[in-house]
Amino acid sequence: MDQSIKLLISYNMKPGMEEACQRYIVQEMGTMLNEHGFRLTDVWYTAWGRGPQMMGGGLLDSPEVARELLLSKAWRDVVIGLDPYVEDFSVKLIQPAKSFQF
Repeated sequence: MDQSIKLLISYNMKPGMEEACQRYIVQEMGTMLNEHGFRLTDVWYTAWGRGPQMMGGGLLDSPEVARELLLSKAWRDVVIGLDPYVEDFSVKLIQPAKSFQF
């Protein structure tokens, strides 16, 4: 039985910070998430309409791994580091499905 859990992240980039934000997400957050076994499954950009500008999701091995990650100093540090680049940062843990989730 698969016990994977899906981590969903959403945010809006601050105007003028788009390039720096994406660099930080890939280099800092992406690296730290990979160290915890995160497997990216989807990334979405809202081109029109309402909703978060950026959404991404990926799998972690278990709810316990997700809990360990979200309570870690590394997670807190990387989220604090996002402050110059993003607004409305949000994180959800959900049961994975085979289609788009939000």
